[in-house]
Amino acid sequence: MDKFYLLLWSLLSFWELGQIWFAQVVVYPLFAKVGETDYVAYHRFYTNRIPFVVILPGFASFLLPTALAFFGPTVPIWMTAANIGLGGVGLLVTVGLEIPRHGKLEKFGKNEALIAELIRYNWPRTASITLQAIVTMLMLVHVTGLS
Repeated sequence: MDKFYLLLWSLLSFWELGQIWFAQVVVYPLFAKVGETDYVAYHRFYTNRIPFVVILPGFASFLLPTALAFFGPTVPIWMTAANIGLGGVGLLVTVGLEIPRHGKLEKFGKNEALIAELIRYNWPRTASITLQAIVTMLMLVHVTGLS
């Protein structure tokens, strides 16, 4: 069962990896391309469609590394610690930096400076999710004995 948890975690981790890079390179830069009169409606359209494909998997990827430490297979402690720490970075960036900016964009409309901050402040989250995926790959290699 412990390897099954690692497999589920791996699927989530790699889902998040693709998603965060798509957001960083495509979605967030597109925010600046939407006209001011359509901006609030555009942002609401965006936020109404992301809960099941972005928000829930995202928060799961920040919090589940702790559960994996208890229920997953035995891996070197540095892998577990890195996975949990990187999830914490993603959570802090999301709650502390990204969500407040999304809220302001949805409430007040297009703001070039806020969009630039959204993109800039998303880089630490992009890096943490990327590193989580690398650690996850190393966990898979360790557990399966493939190398």
